[in-house]
Amino acid sequence: MFKFDFQVDDTGLAHPQLEQTSSEVDQLEPFAELRLSQLLDSLPSLISYSPLPISLSSSREQVTLARRDLFDARFQLISDAEGPGDGAQPPSQTETGAPNSALAFLDAPSDLVPGVYEGGLKTWECSLDLVNYLDGLAGASASYFSGKRILEVGCGTGIPSMYVLHRLFGGDSSAGTHIHLQDYNASVLELITLPNIILAWYMSPSSAEYRATASDPAECPPADPTVPGELPLTPALKSAFTESLTKHNISLAFSSGPWESLTAHFRSGLGAEHAAHDIVLTSETIYRIDALPALIELLHQAQASASRAQPVCLVAAKVMYFGVGGGVSELMSILASKGMVDKGCAGKAETVWEHRVGVGRKILRIEWA
Repeated sequence: MFKFDFQVDDTGLAHPQLEQTSSEVDQLEPFAELRLSQLLDSLPSLISYSPLPISLSSSREQVTLARRDLFDARFQLISDAEGPGDGAQPPSQTETGAPNSALAFLDAPSDLVPGVYEGGLKTWECSLDLVNYLDGLAGASASYFSGKRILEVGCGTGIPSMYVLHRLFGGDSSAGTHIHLQDYNASVLELITLPNIILAWYMSPSSAEYRATASDPAECPPADPTVPGELPLTPALKSAFTESLTKHNISLAFSSGPWESLTAHFRSGLGAEHAAHDIVLTSETIYRIDALPALIELLHQAQASASRAQPVCLVAAKVMYFGVGGGVSELMSILASKGMVDKGCAGKAETVWEHRVGVGRKILRIEWA
């Protein structure tokens, strides 16, 4: 088990220190591909949200995204655990196969248990760094992301992917953009990731038609991400959301489970969904040294045979994760190690962004050998 010494600021952003209490790792979460329709069916009828302001280095200075409140996810889990009130026993698993023990993650958010829970319910500061860097890459036009295959590894709350969709939904129709969101826990994708993706759509111009034609104004709060609110997740809203994805030529994929399983899944090469990714993103995933080889293999496999001349692979992380041993230097060392060379996964990492105040943070761009 790893324990997070959380400090949460007034934005709800977690700033952890890590303490290793055990080296035992059990892989308990099975690999699964989760259909969008499956996740939509698991949503509650109402979610609450709050603004997440993100500072940018560009002339835009700041972008604000709306994200689901963590307490609201906890309330959903409690309600699900209590069941329908007819005396029936609640199911042991949600429809996505995620164990109801997710409630324990919310009740004790300082615990990170390898193979059980990997911290995806919190928003980590390096994911915001990644948004800032992506904003610089994209510039003023959403066309940078249009038509690309994008994978976010260990997505958790999915803030970088939310930003990408914020840009896509705010611009012209996409030229066939594919976004794959992966987290160890299926419950994280169900409780936090998909609600955040829906909020990114709702707060964009793409939801204007739905908001204008809704029969009940109470179902349509103002599309203002700077103001906290509640969003009813009606069948009409879900339908409008999926129609917008089609209109913008955006496809979403979701998967959960160990990185090794997703690597093998990509290697199977069955179907277009396994094609190489143009952009691979990950943040706050290098805190455990023993997990770094599996992460590197996945990042490499996700871009194997990429058609573009220079695929982008970005790793946002703290320079050091105290008490655990992971960090930037460890990643760079393993990335160039003989073990990775022998597996054909070696590469080199260049620092493309750095924050030196307090606990150092970096964004690394990996180029494969």
